[in-house]
Amino acid sequence: MPIEDVETLVVGGGISGLACAAHLKRNGRTVRLVERDDHLGGVIRTLSDSGYQIETGPNSLLVRAGEPLLETLSLMGLDKKVQRAGTTGKKRYILKNGRPVALPMSLSEGLTSPFLSLAGKLRLLKEPFISRIEPAQSQDETVADFVRRRLGDEFLEALIDPFVKGVFASDPRILSMADTFPRLVDLEERYGSLVKGGLALARKNKGPAPPLSREILSFEGGMEALPRALAEELGSDAGSNAEVIGCSRSDWGFKTALLFEDETYYIRSRHLVLAISAPQAAELLEPLAPDAATLLAGIPYAPVAVVYLGYPRERIAHPLDGFGLLVPSRERRKILGILFSSSLFPGRAPEGHALLTVFAGGMNQPRLATSFDEELLPLVTGEVESILKTSGRPSYVRIQRWGGAIPQTTPGHGQKVVSIQSALPPGLHLAGSYLAGVSVSQSFTSGVRAAEKILTTPKD
Repeated sequence: MPIEDVETLVVGGGISGLACAAHLKRNGRTVRLVERDDHLGGVIRTLSDSGYQIETGPNSLLVRAGEPLLETLSLMGLDKKVQRAGTTGKKRYILKNGRPVALPMSLSEGLTSPFLSLAGKLRLLKEPFISRIEPAQSQDETVADFVRRRLGDEFLEALIDPFVKGVFASDPRILSMADTFPRLVDLEERYGSLVKGGLALARKNKGPAPPLSREILSFEGGMEALPRALAEELGSDAGSNAEVIGCSRSDWGFKTALLFEDETYYIRSRHLVLAISAPQAAELLEPLAPDAATLLAGIPYAPVAVVYLGYPRERIAHPLDGFGLLVPSRERRKILGILFSSSLFPGRAPEGHALLTVFAGGMNQPRLATSFDEELLPLVTGEVESILKTSGRPSYVRIQRWGGAIPQTTPGHGQKVVSIQSALPPGLHLAGSYLAGVSVSQSFTSGVRAAEKILTTPKD
């Protein structure tokens, strides 16, 4: 049986695993990365089909100043291949009484926009005068509780509910505010008000932002350019089609059994990084850290179906002049939202056509994510026709399903993560979207953090 010794083994070739392995290699550490699927990049994958460019996972990314991905884009030369969404990416629609309504993009627009009623706007003016609660009380507060307390019911139902559905495929009543939107909780704790805190940060960040930060981005050739560049950096140190079938402790650290081309082989490593989903990590951790495995298995994931629809442009009445459209729960629709994919970046649809990316399922309607095409497609196209005023059947259809798409940060999630980390044996590390956040940049940061922990450990 072949046995290989390496300082660090990274299990999982998604963005967090690739970020971890590449960071270690840049810093002179020996590392191997293994992925069970036939490609690296996890959910980030770009496909060309019938003249359309399809993103099976994230359609774009947004990087904040100070996040590791910002520096890495420049390091790998991807900053020269960036595509910017520009002003189109800043405009968003929300469904209101069956009609798409553009979100106000400035204070003056907000005062005249029909998005909120007069009562809803007056309620927002009260926010600076609402007392904050003690930090200990906020730990169990849901997103709905926090927003209702500070901004009112109408703001919650009209804006936060559809945003949570669109980003997390979830419901603000089941997500932890402290773990889902920690920056907003911090504003209340530091300034006593979201408005006061927002104004203070605006004054603090008045200077020019670093290049590419706070912009909605993709790349020439699509989002897969990011994991492809990381995989090229790793070269032969990263491999696919290798399934981990077991992990155990060894005198040196860990011994991991893998199945590759019907042959079992082993990798002994001083450090082991599990950069996979929480349920997958739970299965491998059972013999190594049963308490951590139990907690990981309890992290829920939202299922999502993604339906790609192509239309001749003249058969869509809506101008598609924005990022997309979100759907509040009170509208009682069968979809979570729609991305105007071909409006964001060039080359996403054939000339004269438009590509829409529609999301269905989530925590509130999980059955739709697993329904048969014959049931799902008429529901989705019917909603799109009603909302965007399309005419006729789509000329292109593709469906992608994710049974466990997005981890849910339910109340107590942060403490659960702390407990998981403390239950791990020395040398075992975790990375993934359930730890640092669900965005591409946050998942990347999770991998870098795992690598940094290893780098603080002296070499043997």
